[in-house]
This record gives sequence, structure tokens and C-alpha cells, in this order.
Amino acid sequence: MAQVAVFGLGRFGYHVVRELHTRGHDVLAVDLDERVVQKVRDFSTQAIAMDARDKDRLEALGLEDFDYAVVSLGEQVEVSTLLTMYLKELPDGPYVITKAGSEDHGKLLEKVGVDRIVFPEQEAAVRLARRLSHRNLMEFIPLGDSHSIEEIAPPESFFGKTLAELDLRNRFRIQVVGIRDVVSDEVRLNPLADTRILSSHSLIVLGENADLERFRKR
Repeated sequence: MAQVAVFGLGRFGYHVVRELHTRGHDVLAVDLDERVVQKVRDFSTQAIAMDARDKDRLEALGLEDFDYAVVSLGEQVEVSTLLTMYLKELPDGPYVITKAGSEDHGKLLEKVGVDRIVFPEQEAAVRLARRLSHRNLMEFIPLGDSHSIEEIAPPESFFGKTLAELDLRNRFRIQVVGIRDVVSDEVRLNPLADTRILSSHSLIVLGENADLERFRKR
């Protein structure tokens, strides 16, 4: 399992810590507020109250042994950017993921060399809008600007047919990379061509956004 350090235990950071711990990862939770730190002690490997701007204490955390560092201080632009820079300066430091509070904040983070920027509110809004626009769309993961992985509820016309019979690769230029049974929640990756689609199935498909859009509107 991964070792992850989470800096900032507001709503976003709190849920990141809790979810990672639930999934069995080692989590170091850090925040300036001792009261907030106390709330995550039961579901983190270690919880520390400290000022993230203290470079000496930061270096003493042993972050070179961590896989990831999540900086969740989006509203505190100066502190967030400074901490991100410190983390990137660490020899053999972790992969740094920082929450940005605005586009300008994101530009600052790019300049200090952050590995990945997340805009939680914007991403949540896009997810909601896409789900409301396409009722059969259950989930999606963007892959850059042009491709996505989407989980889509198949139409009734697909039920009882095999993937070979549906021939989605040639008809829509998309690839079925998995099938999830929504009843058992079992996921079958790289399903065979003779896999028959049931009413309890959802399709996990990969393709260009334009082709996925055409598939949803079929």
C-alpha cells in the first residue's frame, strides 16, 4: 500500500485522509490546528499539528519514504504554494498533488513544479453537469483533454448480446475495458469478446471524448 502525507485537514483533506485509511494506506495527516488534528487521529497512521511553513520540521518528517504528498490548502494561496515548493525541493521527495483555489493559484503551482493540480469544486461541477446531461452516464475519468474512461449503463437493446456482436470498437471507435455488475459490484476487466451483456451490467469504456459522446447519443 502507498504512504501518503496529507497537509491541510479541511473538508477536502479530511475526506482524503479518511478514504485512504479505509483503503488500507499509511497516512500522515498534518494541520496547524491541533483540534482538527485530533479529529483524524483514529483514522490516520500518524497525525501531527505543525506549521507547514517550518522547513526544518518539514524535512524532519522523512517524506523521502512517502509515495505521495497531498496539499489541501487551496484557500491559503501563499502557504499552499510555499509548501508545494518545499516538497518539490526535497531530495527523492514524494509525488506532489496540490489543491488549487483558483486558476491563478494553479499557474503559481505550475511555476514551482507541482506534479498534479486538482480543482475539486470545478471537477465536481463538471461531473454533475455531465451526469445530468446524460442519464445513462454513471461515472467518468478524464484522461487529458481528448480522452476519457466512462462507466455507462447500456440500453435494453444490448441485453443478451455479446461484445463481439455489439462490435463497439468498429461502430463507435470505443473500447470496453471492463464490465461492472451493479448488483454484486464485481468488476471484470478486459472482458472477452463472448461476454454477454446482462441487465445488471454497466460498461466501462475508453475512447476519445467525441466518440464517447456519439456513443451516449446513439
